[in-house]
Amino acid sequence: MTQEQSSLPTPHSHAAATVLVVDDEVLLRLSIADRLREEGFAVIEAANANEAIAILKAAMVIDVVLTDVTMPGSMDGVGLARFVESQRPDIKVILTSGILVAAPAQCRLDGFFLKPYDPASIVRLIRALLKDGGLSDRFRDER
Repeated sequence: MTQEQSSLPTPHSHAAATVLVVDDEVLLRLSIADRLREEGFAVIEAANANEAIAILKAAMVIDVVLTDVTMPGSMDGVGLARFVESQRPDIKVILTSGILVAAPAQCRLDGFFLKPYDPASIVRLIRALLKDGGLSDRFRDER
């Protein structure tokens, strides 16, 4: 079992909100994941879009996906955002990038941050998104 898998909440988790953090930069992923946990969020980590899709297909309760744009593998963060939009439209999507200067127009986004980003800004946006749109309804009865 990988470290990411061992931190998966059960479908009956009573956490306020669950954030899937997807970034191949290990230190950056660990840093934002730790900050989100400190702020009371349940966090699942994935190193690339393929891992993230496996988690999303496992019918896990996910409220927000926070993903980098540029990652190795068969899909980048924009592709992952499109997957979320088509398969799990109840989930909010926030993209980060150290390369792009503006949010890509090819997918629905709920937020975009340039790297290096301020973790407090990410926390504020997630809280605002969840307050406005609520937690994911798709699996609410499983919480």
